[in-house]
Amino acid sequence: MAFACYRSPLDNLDRYIYEAVVRKSQPIDAVYAVVKHESPRAEQSSILDSPQHLQELEPMYAIRPIYVAAISVVSAALPIQKAISFVSAVSLFGIGLIVLCWTKRPLLAGLLMAAIPIPVLGRAGGPDALAAALVISALWVLERSRSRGIALTLLFVSLGVRTDNLLILLAVLAWLAWEKKLPRAMAVALAAAAVGIVLGINHWAGNYGWIVLFRFSFISARYPAQIPHVLTLREYIRGLWNGAYAMADQVAIWVLLGILAWRRRPEPLLVVAGCAAAAHFLLYPSGEDRYLIWAYIVAGVSLIRSYDAPAAGELAY
Repeated sequence: MAFACYRSPLDNLDRYIYEAVVRKSQPIDAVYAVVKHESPRAEQSSILDSPQHLQELEPMYAIRPIYVAAISVVSAALPIQKAISFVSAVSLFGIGLIVLCWTKRPLLAGLLMAAIPIPVLGRAGGPDALAAALVISALWVLERSRSRGIALTLLFVSLGVRTDNLLILLAVLAWLAWEKKLPRAMAVALAAAAVGIVLGINHWAGNYGWIVLFRFSFISARYPAQIPHVLTLREYIRGLWNGAYAMADQVAIWVLLGILAWRRRPEPLLVVAGCAAAAHFLLYPSGEDRYLIWAYIVAGVSLIRSYDAPAAGELAY
């Protein structure tokens, strides 16, 4: 499946902006001439209508330095667009291996990985697959081996792939502190360090901030540099409602799997994943479920593993 995803990538606009970020050492006019004409999608894009506007978009993508570095490394052997597809496909393959090791059920693990929208991770040109791979790996390590150091390291690394992984990292730290598996002072210090890393990445990349991102994504605007840094409550609620309406049918089945898994065997990771996913949606109510696929996988894995032990209320014989 990962190989098939690599051979048939999605022609999403993000992949061309990431290519521009990778080519940042080149003059912007030369970069624009390349990425604008690489596909019909880029040709028809209204926001990629000039080198200046491409340059204005780059800070919103440069906040993923580890992902960009991964593309740069692979592009030493492959063209940049192939490198982007390769990173996504390999990340999907890694997620599949973790799911297999986590569940120890090859057939069920395969069916879970084949469920829409999980394969989309391997086809899309963006950091979602690599970010999900790091999060899933961290949660697996945390749940199976109780190695908090490795798990937290993976989550900290994931901040360089998607800064919004800060939410799952904070949820894990809160859970560890609540369960007294991590001293509260250390949890607070690590949380402060994580927030500092995200703020540092945003400052380094010249990112425009949450309000601009929200307005750019949900209020309708073409050029982020021209967006005012003001968001009214009505605008936020409208964006939240539109996102919830668009996403309800996509997330419903995965919420159902999570509820069934919890009823059979309460699993703390379900609460951790649920809290982080809910916080992400409140901050960025996108109808695209690619941002939450790692949480879908946790729900599916938890349901599969709930059959490894007697369900809540059942007798073991």
